[in-house]
Amino acid sequence: MFGKKKSKEISNVKALCLGGGGARGFAHIGAVKAFEEAGIKFDLIVGTSVGALVGAVYAAGVKSDTLMRYAESLDMHDIHNGIVIAPNDPMKIGKIVTDLVGVKDIASLPTRFAAVAVDLVAAKQAVLDKGNASIAVAASCAVPVLYKPIAMGGKHLCDGGLMNNIPADVCRMLGATRVITVDVNPGRGGGTAGMGLIDVLKGTLGIVLSNSSAEGLRHSDVVIAPDTSAYSSMSKDGWKEMVELGYEATKAAIEKQRNMFHD
Repeated sequence: MFGKKKSKEISNVKALCLGGGGARGFAHIGAVKAFEEAGIKFDLIVGTSVGALVGAVYAAGVKSDTLMRYAESLDMHDIHNGIVIAPNDPMKIGKIVTDLVGVKDIASLPTRFAAVAVDLVAAKQAVLDKGNASIAVAASCAVPVLYKPIAMGGKHLCDGGLMNNIPADVCRMLGATRVITVDVNPGRGGGTAGMGLIDVLKGTLGIVLSNSSAEGLRHSDVVIAPDTSAYSSMSKDGWKEMVELGYEATKAAIEKQRNMFHD
């Protein structure tokens, strides 16, 4: 159902790379709004975790005002019930895609799209560029322990951030000649002094995500990095502020490096 596409060198392919970051991904909505206002189009969108979620619906043609209305109504308990010892169904996240665009095959999306996940069986990255978009997004967002892996074709797929939180290199693999990256969690990598399960999990993930972001940042021509450090990756609190941070950071980047965004 899912597969990898071989690298194809095509001149002037502009890609958007959307990184992971949990609830900090609300900032991606602000980035989408800024791109819309500037009339910027992308040939390819690749996302990891929440970046795959926003990237899939953006690739499907959903506008930022629709994303804002959905975000307003979103109850985080519909995504995760808060119980850590019993992993949730990641299709709770995939349902967001279905709610916004219906049941869609990735190949049918107006803009080429790929989600990045990790196959726990092979311990390798999986680039999901075919098949059901909501399932691909659910797999890319399935943080281990918090969510069950998605079983598909002998693979056990989980959060792509474990190996590639900023998948700009995947953009290159799929033929991109320019990569614009939105990194909604530039302050990642901090440890923790806490001994509780949640503190240890967050600290561990921070270290993993820091290591899994370095390569992608090197493959990016432009990195838009709104400072979301004041907000939690696991809470909706401050979501409107995060949207605004994403919008302002993206708008500033477009003004500063206009030649990188426009053909």
